[in-house]
Amino acid sequence: MKMVKIMKNSAYWKRRMEMLETAQLEKVQRFYADLERQYRIASANIEKEINNWYQRFAENNQITMAEAKKLLNTGELAEFKWNVQEYIKYGEENALNQQWMKELENASARVHISRLEALKLQLQQQVEVLYGNQLDGLDKLLRDIYSEGYYHTAFEIQRGFNIGWDLHDLDSNQLDKILSRPWSLDGRTFSDRIWTNKQQLIGSLQTQLTQAVIRGESPDVLIKNLAQQMNVDKNKAGRLIMTESAAFASAAQKDCFKALDVEKYEIVATLDNRTSQICQDLDGEVFDMKDYQVGVTAPPFHPWCRTTTVPYFEDNYGERAARGADGKVYYVPSNMKYKEWKEKFVDGGSKDGLKELDISGKIIKEFIPAKTIIEAQEYAKAKHNINADYSKYNLDVANAINKELDRFKDIFGDINTLKNIGTFPKGFSTKWAGAYSSSQQSLWLRNVSKKNALEKLKAVAEQQFKIGYWSTSSELHTIRHEIGHAIHEKFKLDKTIENMTKLNMINNLRTEIMQEVLKSRKGTAAYKEYLSKYGMTNTGEFIAESIAEYMNGNPREVAKKVVEILINPVEGLISND
Repeated sequence: MKMVKIMKNSAYWKRRMEMLETAQLEKVQRFYADLERQYRIASANIEKEINNWYQRFAENNQITMAEAKKLLNTGELAEFKWNVQEYIKYGEENALNQQWMKELENASARVHISRLEALKLQLQQQVEVLYGNQLDGLDKLLRDIYSEGYYHTAFEIQRGFNIGWDLHDLDSNQLDKILSRPWSLDGRTFSDRIWTNKQQLIGSLQTQLTQAVIRGESPDVLIKNLAQQMNVDKNKAGRLIMTESAAFASAAQKDCFKALDVEKYEIVATLDNRTSQICQDLDGEVFDMKDYQVGVTAPPFHPWCRTTTVPYFEDNYGERAARGADGKVYYVPSNMKYKEWKEKFVDGGSKDGLKELDISGKIIKEFIPAKTIIEAQEYAKAKHNINADYSKYNLDVANAINKELDRFKDIFGDINTLKNIGTFPKGFSTKWAGAYSSSQQSLWLRNVSKKNALEKLKAVAEQQFKIGYWSTSSELHTIRHEIGHAIHEKFKLDKTIENMTKLNMINNLRTEIMQEVLKSRKGTAAYKEYLSKYGMTNTGEFIAESIAEYMNGNPREVAKKVVEILINPVEGLISND
């Protein structure tokens, strides 16, 4: 067994797993939006059935129990049987519940049937169709949540360690077993819960129908009551979908952590005014993997739970066992895309172009500040392939740049545009019209004899922050902002369809904000509500300022949105990467 130790700080793992959680949540929200549409269709069909029923049998908008129990006449019975035959055909084509299919066939074979029973059957058909779609859709969603969660978790961990080895593909039989395995203490699966909810809805709708007939209520009142019941059931379905999805996302992480020999995990809650007390209390708690139990020591802890887990390594070190199918371990670049990783390490693709590693006893350490400018330049060359000229920089600034480049690489990959548009300091001083070429800051960055350059930078940053010109008072804001320009250049120079689409999306976002500012009639000061005045100058500054705020920590929604666009695939787009 080959082993490797590698440094990654806690913030890195939290950031990557939270992004994965966000992507999974978006899938669930899209499914729920479609489910809402299906509920609207079912409600409209129920309203139509009731209106038709009342129009045919009602007098003065009322109908008696006696009238409702009358047997259908020959013409009405024939029409009802025609409807039932349609229901049966639909059920055969869409694999509806076989028990319901048998009930329909029995109903179609009966010579006599009451009008009330006919309407009950028609209402139940709408519910059976609704829940048939819900069961099939949720089954597909949970399979996707689990498999994608498993693979993406493995991808993030292997990319985080820069090492990769083969993983076994998840087949349908494995997924069948996983989905049929109850995760909650009551021992019920998601299909059990859906069946129970369906029976409760059918019973409630039919009871309300019967009671409305007994009371002689108008169709408007009955339709309103049934619509309310459908809405209650829709909310119940939403709670079920969100909770089950969170459970299987958690199960995927658990199984992946175990496969990659993660020994401990940490609870990470989304902390805001909606966070439950139990999630607040558990946030930051660390557990052994042997104690991982969904719903008890791992999320979801309650319905609509947004908490996730991240791998935890003692003293920020993780020890990985490399057990590839071919016994080999490979270097995984930080900027490798998920599609390429899956092809090579899950689907059995060729490893051509990847560097095979002998990781026996190898230790990759965290960033250690250089003691001389020469050392700082050598680090930039070895780690980032940048021929940096730090000779005119203060040492603490040179080290700060190197450390920031490490952090940026974890999220954005290699920033190769630092080579394409000029090396330090030329790139900063001539290409970018930012703080590196401004008068006072330029002196602090370039004058090797000037002490405490970062503290001086912070003083300027605080001044800029007060007038709303920048979005933060961090002394590292300038460096992060300027590296943000390099990332913008990277996207512009690498003219893939996806990159151009992302830049267009970001520019549209900036345009929307500018329009909102104009509507507010607050003038340029209103820009500060979103990002900063300087950040709205053009698309380049918008990206650089958003990235800087994101890397500073605690970013606002606009900055988070920009970074999410940059680092996540554009959904539905076939990229030419």
